[in-house]
Amino acid sequence: MVREIAELRKKVARMESSAQEYKELESEIQASRSYAEKIVETVRESLVVLNSDLVILTVNRSFYDTFKVTPEATIGKFIYDLGNGQWDIPELRTLIKEVLANCAVFNGYEVEYDFPDIGPKTMLLNAREISSSNIGSRIILLAMEDITERKLAQERVNEVIRQHQAILNHIPYAAWLKDSNGKYVTANVPFNQIFGVAPDDLTGKNDYDIFPPELAAKYEKDSREVITTGKRVLSECSTVDRGGRVQYLEKTETPIFNDMGVAIGIIGIVQDITRRKEAEITLQHSSTHDFLTGLYNRAFFGEEMERLAHSRMFPLSIVMADINGLKSVNDKLGHEAGDLLIRLAARIIQGAFRAEDIVARLGGDEFAVLLPQADKDVAEGAVKRIMGCAEIIDGTVSIAFGIATAESGEQLAETLRLSDMRMYRDKFDYKADNRN
Repeated sequence: MVREIAELRKKVARMESSAQEYKELESEIQASRSYAEKIVETVRESLVVLNSDLVILTVNRSFYDTFKVTPEATIGKFIYDLGNGQWDIPELRTLIKEVLANCAVFNGYEVEYDFPDIGPKTMLLNAREISSSNIGSRIILLAMEDITERKLAQERVNEVIRQHQAILNHIPYAAWLKDSNGKYVTANVPFNQIFGVAPDDLTGKNDYDIFPPELAAKYEKDSREVITTGKRVLSECSTVDRGGRVQYLEKTETPIFNDMGVAIGIIGIVQDITRRKEAEITLQHSSTHDFLTGLYNRAFFGEEMERLAHSRMFPLSIVMADINGLKSVNDKLGHEAGDLLIRLAARIIQGAFRAEDIVARLGGDEFAVLLPQADKDVAEGAVKRIMGCAEIIDGTVSIAFGIATAESGEQLAETLRLSDMRMYRDKFDYKADNRN
């Protein structure tokens, strides 16, 4: 009897222990549920808490507002039975059964579904397991972000972009669209031909993703000015194409405004003006250079004289030069031979002076050189180099020189006269020597 009583007491003790464990288990479950519910109520998106059997434990207010259901028709329902079976969505079944079964979390799973009661919805689903090792159970948090309006808005934007793309594709020049942050939205085929970037590879990139840093900085500055001021910006630049050829481009960027008059984007056009620019450069070169020798001409020499007269580039030396015996060559061998002699003299003279010196052909057989910040010794050194040339030494060409140096702008005209006089004196001595 004593033994039976002892066994009975042990049995009661075990039952009391089990009851205590059960209470603790219930407490753990309640704590986990309370924790989950607090999370649920702080989330902006629709959020559902499921148990391991996919029965809804709780949802937040956003869920009720979005899907037009009541707590009575939601809590305790099997997820797929919700709303008279409206939530029996094949994609959702696949997601929960296959994806969630293999990993504790998934993000960004997009589902489109036409609900009988509320119409078509596009949802972005995110789920996470919250497991407790103590109680051996799990709670599933299922977030459902309603992105229907966002998707519709994006479709409208895409339609606008397609329309703009169609317009851009009919523009014969490189054209593009940028947003207000300077990122490319789209471009046309000529853009690829000029810059080597395919339209499909352009979207979302900025100027630094495409162009060299210096050019990108300029383009970014121009775009920022368009958005900031709301005014069109016109600029010119040069670049090197894939074949190594220099291209001159004229770029126009114009702001795109919304209904409130705020600049929200940019439409840009680039024209290849290489031919026009090369023509301008050629015209500019011909207006300042002698066609026969490629040296500066008399007009440019006069302009530089005027400019330097008001500069601080003193002392400034002037070297005058004249080809000896050119008339005799023209008379005996013809003007073609005379032109060859002029070109030879021009090459020799130019090769003896510095890059910053102005070497000009004033006409006929006469040349002049301006040497800024050069005294008499520098000028004489250049002439000495010329006199040491093989063509001078062997008599192929003979050149008379005159040198003078100005210390200020007021002396420049007199310095020119003096150097010219000394050159003619040298030429006279040459003729005298040849007569003897």
